[in-house]
Amino acid sequence: MRIEKLSKGNKRKIAIAITILVLAIGIIYITNSKAKYQITKSVQIVNGNVNYSLADLNVLALSVQQSRGSNTYNPTDTVPTGEYKVNTTKSYCTIPGNNAQLKNIPMEYKDNKVYIGITKKGTKCYVFLDIFSPADKTLANLKLSKKGDLPSAINTYACDNNTNNSGHSSGNCTSQDKGVYETVDDYGKSYVFRGTVDNNWVHFADMYWRIIRINGNGTIRMIYSGTSKPSDGRWANQNSGNGAAITTTYSTNTYQQFNDFYNDNKYVGYMFGTPESGSVSSEGTSTKSYDEAHQNNYDSTIKDEIDKWYAGNSGIKSQYRDKIDVETGFCNDRQLSPEKHGDYLGAFDSGAGYGKTQTAYAPVHRAWKSGGADYDSTQEPTLKCGNKTRDLFTGPNAQGTTDSEGNEISGNNKLETPVGLITMDEVIMAGGLAGQNNYGYWLYTGANYWTMSPYYTYSSGNAQVFRVYSSGLLVNDGVSYAYGVRPVINLKADVTITGSGTIQTPYEVS
Repeated sequence: MRIEKLSKGNKRKIAIAITILVLAIGIIYITNSKAKYQITKSVQIVNGNVNYSLADLNVLALSVQQSRGSNTYNPTDTVPTGEYKVNTTKSYCTIPGNNAQLKNIPMEYKDNKVYIGITKKGTKCYVFLDIFSPADKTLANLKLSKKGDLPSAINTYACDNNTNNSGHSSGNCTSQDKGVYETVDDYGKSYVFRGTVDNNWVHFADMYWRIIRINGNGTIRMIYSGTSKPSDGRWANQNSGNGAAITTTYSTNTYQQFNDFYNDNKYVGYMFGTPESGSVSSEGTSTKSYDEAHQNNYDSTIKDEIDKWYAGNSGIKSQYRDKIDVETGFCNDRQLSPEKHGDYLGAFDSGAGYGKTQTAYAPVHRAWKSGGADYDSTQEPTLKCGNKTRDLFTGPNAQGTTDSEGNEISGNNKLETPVGLITMDEVIMAGGLAGQNNYGYWLYTGANYWTMSPYYTYSSGNAQVFRVYSSGLLVNDGVSYAYGVRPVINLKADVTITGSGTIQTPYEVS
């Protein structure tokens, strides 16, 4: 056989042919890859879309559980067909410049496709699919009626009928602004129940609860609604006059003060600080700085009562406590208002936030007219806690988590029990517009109860906190007054449920 030397022209032709072949193979591979892994800007959830920003993926590795309950996963190059769900514990992404495994990137298996919420170009994701069990039903998998994004500025009621002073709504209250809405919290995409919804009832630990929202990390935030099923399907314990307030063996009063004392800015805190020379109960001891006032050294009266209720409640047995999340926090937003409101000082005013100085806190700024001293018709609630290190109350053993940007969220680890209160922002999102009556949204009970959101402090040192008024509006009052206490807890994201969420067949947690 004769071997001939290739000419320069032949070499050039062969090189071009090889290049074309490589490009063709690459195009075929990319085309097939896009067919196998569905990356989209939105995830369809029944009547609405969950929108994510679209970015490029460098790597997408997919593994499928070998058998139900197995710890063995087999890699695959095609999305399987059938009943599967994303294993959120094992699945993770990494972003450029950060090799940490981010666990809170939104992922979903739906309609034989994998959907991923990408936050940054170059993100690498590793998805593990579990075989879905018929009994493995969680709120995250429920087909909820959702109407779209919740606007950042809210100027409408979650019900268009506010004329019935008997405590029961009527008319076309159920036809407007009702459903599950999407917004953003510290952990990702959050789904808020708003208006006259009737599918957020939960029976858990021998008590009735209502879902406030599904948090961005998949946990389920619920507010206490009594120990008995309400007769009309909306208000638990509505005839007792206590707004479904907790009762304990430690107190004969169904109403509770937020703090026993009031004459210092520190008393807007779920916990607070005090001068070293003063005692926790010394009414005459005045704080000398913002940091001194808002340290988390001493329990508020209401926190102490909630901790006792939780510890002594026979309904919350050990098997139920294992289902309560300790990582997700409750925000007691003690940041100062970014500007002065009327005579109340803000963040840039000397002396604000301690002692008896007239002070406006950040939640006020979200409800009041800019720089004014009256409620605005447009209010701007948020589910993000401004100072997570100080004001985001988490359990003592909370290990922390990361958000979709890779930022660590650990909170202050100051809770003895994983219980808090609702915030004014959550009330507004549910339908309780500050300063306006609303008898028709699901949080209305016909009674008064506390939130954990600071309002302002008078020059007399009278510390104020937001509360829900008996007519459904948000309003302020002094912390030494006694109102209803409705504990709030977070269920773990992986709890399984049965039921439909109505009062007739509430969700049962198993």
